[in-house]
Amino acid sequence: MVTAQLVNVLVDVGTTVLVLVALVITCAALMPPRPPR
Repeated sequence: MVTAQLVNVLVDVGTTVLVLVALVITCAALMPPRPPR
Protein backbone atom coordinates (compact mmCIF):
# COMPACT_ATOMS: atom_id res chain seq x y z
CA MET A 1 0.00 0.00 0.00
CA VAL A 2 1.02 3.61 -0.43
CA THR A 3 0.86 4.25 3.31
CA ALA A 4 3.23 1.35 4.01
CA GLN A 5 5.69 2.70 1.44
CA LEU A 6 5.50 6.16 2.99
CA VAL A 7 6.14 4.69 6.45
CA ASN A 8 9.14 2.75 5.13
CA VAL A 9 10.57 5.88 3.50
CA LEU A 10 10.03 7.92 6.67
CA VAL A 11 11.73 5.24 8.77
CA ASP A 12 14.68 5.10 6.37
CA VAL A 13 15.05 8.90 6.36
CA GLY A 14 14.71 9.06 10.15
CA THR A 15 17.35 6.36 10.62
CA THR A 16 19.73 8.12 8.23
CA VAL A 17 19.25 11.44 10.04
CA LEU A 18 19.86 9.78 13.42
CA VAL A 19 23.06 8.16 12.12
CA LEU A 20 24.31 11.49 10.70
CA VAL A 21 23.55 13.28 13.98
CA ALA A 22 25.34 10.53 15.93
CA LEU A 23 28.40 10.88 13.67
CA VAL A 24 28.44 14.66 14.08
CA ILE A 25 28.14 14.38 17.88
CA THR A 26 30.91 11.75 17.96
CA CYS A 27 33.21 13.89 15.82
CA ALA A 28 32.50 16.95 17.98
CA ALA A 29 33.23 14.93 21.13
CA LEU A 30 36.48 13.48 19.74
CA MET A 31 37.75 16.76 18.31
CA PRO A 32 39.71 18.89 20.80
CA PRO A 33 37.91 22.07 21.88
CA ARG A 34 38.87 25.11 19.84
CA PRO A 35 40.67 27.80 21.87
CA PRO A 36 38.64 31.02 22.17
CA ARG A 37 39.92 34.08 20.38
